[in-house]
Amino acid sequence: MILGIDASNIRAGGGLTHLKAILENGNPINQGFTKVIVWSNNQTLQQLPTVDWLEKQSHPHLNKSSIWFFFFQIFYLKTIAAQNKCTVIFAPGGTFVSTFSPFVTMSQNMLPFEYQESKHYNFAMRVRLFILFFTQSFSFKRASGMIFLTQYAQNFISQKIKIQSNKTIKIPHGVSAQFQLAPRIQCPASDFNSHHLFEFLYVSYVTIYKHHWNIAQAVCELHQEGYPIKVTLIGSTLDSFEKVQNVLNNFSNASECVTYIPGLPHQQLIQHYHQANAFVFGSSCENMPIILIEAMSAGLPIISSNAGPMPEVLGDAGLYFNPRQVSEIKEAMVQIFENQNLRIQLSQKSFAKTLDYTWQNCANNTFQFLYQVAQKNETKIE
Repeated sequence: MILGIDASNIRAGGGLTHLKAILENGNPINQGFTKVIVWSNNQTLQQLPTVDWLEKQSHPHLNKSSIWFFFFQIFYLKTIAAQNKCTVIFAPGGTFVSTFSPFVTMSQNMLPFEYQESKHYNFAMRVRLFILFFTQSFSFKRASGMIFLTQYAQNFISQKIKIQSNKTIKIPHGVSAQFQLAPRIQCPASDFNSHHLFEFLYVSYVTIYKHHWNIAQAVCELHQEGYPIKVTLIGSTLDSFEKVQNVLNNFSNASECVTYIPGLPHQQLIQHYHQANAFVFGSSCENMPIILIEAMSAGLPIISSNAGPMPEVLGDAGLYFNPRQVSEIKEAMVQIFENQNLRIQLSQKSFAKTLDYTWQNCANNTFQFLYQVAQKNETKIE
């Protein structure tokens, strides 16, 4: 059997990370495939591993603007896949409008499906999210197999667009082993002072549903009240940074307790994970919170948003707050700062939970599921 991977709409970010990881850590030959063919733009293909069983193919449309992937899928992909004798196609980007069958797709983005979050964006972004909702719903309903990353995403989307449960599976992403660091010795609150602040870390790009401004306000208020704490915010800005800037402008002590870093190379980012005292995660819309799992893997005590799949992933290994309520964020920060034993317990629990989140598990389970779908639908292939 030959597996085709339609990566026509994968150019960067988490989608590219996932694609690279399953190809680097899995071996589809062991699952029954004889070859894998990936279609994408040249830049994406160059970043994929070079192995005997992997063939990389591009097309002129795939090296134009991203909208051209629709034309490739609609007018070319079915013919190309048939010429290459593909048995099944995997479309990890979520949108698949080709008439080729069978295919398996994957949900990686909750925002098009969570109206309570998407309604806060401007008109242009809401239109874009509506189009994504339509194209992904169309793809998910037609798919022969559907991969979800969390039970939360599977339940939410399946109920919203009526996906049959017998064609779905939950396969979480993995986390790079570079983040892994066993929980450290936790210092008592009395060890921290105005010259040695307790550092919360929040890694995430700045956008509306990440609530950076509430995190910053909570820290500024606690710092004013005498708590020796600070927060480091790391992540590029997509929108809504003016909300963060307003908080920084409104507090005279902001420069002492809030640090914003637009982005960092991978190795420097890992250093911040390994040097922080605790992690705060303020997102209210996630499919699978990879950043949260990175912090768990880094052995940090964690306070987290109580929204979406965060309680499913973190379980009893963290403290929770409503990310829209500054008072709740402050309460969780104070509790974890003041309680040394609690920090020890939570960091040990969360670290243990991450040991199964490996890319090898993700890759093996993915290729196994793809082979099962191919076998089940083999007689239906045109």
